[in-house]
This record gives sequence, structure tokens and C-alpha cells, in this order.
Amino acid sequence: MSDPRFDGVVRPSPSDPRLHEALLPTLHPGDSHAANLLELDDGDLLCTWFNGPDEGDPGTNVVLSRLPSGSGRWTPPVLLAADPERAEQNPVLAQGPDGTLWLFHPSDEPHDQKTARLVVRTSPDRGRTWSPPRTLIEGPGIFVRNPPLLLGDGSWLLPAYWCRTTGEHSTVMISKDAGHTWDEHDLPDSDHLVQMTAVQRDDGSLFAMFRSRAADRIHASDSHDLGRTWRPLVKTELPNNNSAVQLTRLRGGALALIYNDASLERDQFRWVGEGTGRRKKALRTPLTLALSEDGGRTWPYRRDVQTADDEYWDNELGYSYPSVTQTRDGRLHLAYSYLRKTIKHVQLDEEWVRA
Repeated sequence: MSDPRFDGVVRPSPSDPRLHEALLPTLHPGDSHAANLLELDDGDLLCTWFNGPDEGDPGTNVVLSRLPSGSGRWTPPVLLAADPERAEQNPVLAQGPDGTLWLFHPSDEPHDQKTARLVVRTSPDRGRTWSPPRTLIEGPGIFVRNPPLLLGDGSWLLPAYWCRTTGEHSTVMISKDAGHTWDEHDLPDSDHLVQMTAVQRDDGSLFAMFRSRAADRIHASDSHDLGRTWRPLVKTELPNNNSAVQLTRLRGGALALIYNDASLERDQFRWVGEGTGRRKKALRTPLTLALSEDGGRTWPYRRDVQTADDEYWDNELGYSYPSVTQTRDGRLHLAYSYLRKTIKHVQLDEEWVRA
């Protein structure tokens, strides 16, 4: 039986009426993870994630829910990708200048990310009907987490990373023909630094941040040739708990970053597993929204959006893999894994972070 809280209705938060939130409906009561948001040209807000028995299971698939423009309720999710022999993970969305909606996601053999290929589907009608899936990049071992960046010169930049027996390594895929063909541009010295999220600054340069498998700090780099080459990755002041982060550029020019303000470097962990598999895992709480007014160099405004509640302590999975976007009305929208039980959506104003 589905949890009655997961009805998709957007309501004022009981903890802070300046926030509005919803718990999205699910198709499967198991694992819900890796949300990404996209506002369409008609004002509808889309949320995609993977949902199924467990991450890596062949029954775990990509789903899509919609918050229609002017509505206060998310629609029940629809199934987008469901290869019965493979696990579908980490979907990302983009809408091209011609209105075509693109879905990218890795698809791998059960519980083996080293077999992943990158699959793409397109929609001519804002996600109501879709083309058959096709393999965009065979891999094996190609993964994505954060959505593509549509650059000022018309090219598209898709952050990606390789999962191989030697470890993980970041790269970017760049298309000059509206997503039909892609060239790879490697990020040197990015071993174990993955899931790049990127924005374009006011001066045209690109700024990117990365998850660290060491659970120490968010790393960063920048590019001054539209992503073809990148400066060496460096640690920032911000912690990372070996979980995903996401950046977006706001209309006023500030950058917004959503991340977990926790790390093993600061001894913020809980014990997980049993016996010889017992280990420290960095906390996935709190979930924090930060703003930068200098292109990502400093982050003076930070505010927790989600902190641990009673339900969290019974579940080691926490609040993670967030997405952040600004809609045309100026509101910020967040979506993230809520204890891996569903996806939580939060709306707020930029001034709430600055207060």
C-alpha cells in the first residue's frame, strides 16, 4: 500500500510556512532516487527519477511526474524507461531550442555500472509521447547525473563520468548539432571526482563542481573555452559526503548550490552494515542551499532546507541527490530523495536563503 503522504499536493511546510512542499506519488514502494527538475517552455515543471525495488535491480526504471503550470498537485508518475534485463538510473532532462524534450539516462546490467551505456529518448510534445529508446553512447561504463548545459554558442555540454575497473573518472560530452552527435573532452586528474554539475558565468566562462568519493569536500574547476579544456580540480571550502550536488545560475546572476553539509573529514557519519562489512558512512543530512554572488568563489549565504527528523534515524539513506532550478516566476524549486522512499519537492524564494 502506498504511503498516504505521497499524494503530490503542494502545501505550506508545517515547519516554515514560507516554504511549500510535496511528497510525490510513486509507482513502486521500494527505491526512489536521483531526481532532476526541468521547467518547460509552457511553464509546466517536470521531475524525473528512478523508481523500483532497489538501485541496480532490473525492475528499477525511469519515471516522470508533472506539476502543470498553475496547478498545486504533481501528477502520478508515468514509466519512461523499463528494459526488463537492465537497470535504468540517473535520468536527466533538457529542452532544446526547437522545443524537443530530451531524456538521457544510463542503463546497465544488474548491479554493474561498468556495463552502462547512455540511452536517449525524445519527445515532440513536452513529454506526453516519446520516441523509442536508442543508445547514444555505447560505453561501456558511461554514467551521467546532472543535466546538460546549453551554451551561448549553441553547443550542448553533458557532464558524464566513466565507471571502470580502475575507478571512476569525469569527462564531458559536447554536441554542436543539437544533441545528435557528441565529442568527448576529458577532465585530467579527476579520478574519484564525479557527477559534475556546471553553469555558465556572466563572463562566459564555465564553472563546475564535483562529488568526491573521499567524502571530504566538494571540488571545483572552470573552463574558458566552453568546456573543451578544464583547469585542475581543487577542493572548495564546502563539505561533501560522497553524494551528489547540483548548481544552477539564477536570473539575477547569483549561483545556487544544493548539497549535504556533512563529510567524513568532519567526522559526520553513522555506522552501517554488519560484521566485516561494517563501515562509516557520511551523513546525508542536513540538505543545504547556498548562494554565491562571485561566480562560485565564495558562498556567504547558506541555509538548511531539510534536517534530520525522527523518521531519519530509522533510515540510513537520508536526504540526498538534490536538484535545483528557478522557474520563470522567480521561485526556486528543489527535489531530492526523501529517505529513498519518495521524492520531496520544496518551493521557496531566493530571499529566504539570504534572510
